[in-house]
Amino acid sequence: MLESYVSPLLMSYVNRYIKNLKPSDLQLSLWGGDVVLSKLDLRLDVLEQELKLPFTFLSGHIHELRIHVPWTKLSSEPVVVTINTMECILKLRDGATVSVKPTL
Repeated sequence: MLESYVSPLLMSYVNRYIKNLKPSDLQLSLWGGDVVLSKLDLRLDVLEQELKLPFTFLSGHIHELRIHVPWTKLSSEPVVVTINTMECILKLRDGATVSVKPTL
């Protein structure tokens, strides 16, 4: 019963940043408490809007995304999301400048 509330909530967060993710991809695996998704493409427009960097994202991928939901201890333990290797290719925006401060 709790799954019917938590799964759509997780899906809304994950789907915001990941392209072409189907609800069935997440729900079937989450029933056991763990889900592993591989070779995911990031929504570059969302990353640019939220991070507000002086860069344009040319590509972005997550090689592995793990989500652990402790169903029996959900009120006392956190849901853990682990990203294993995220790769992004960025380009400095036209007209943007970046200052680099030397470190000692």
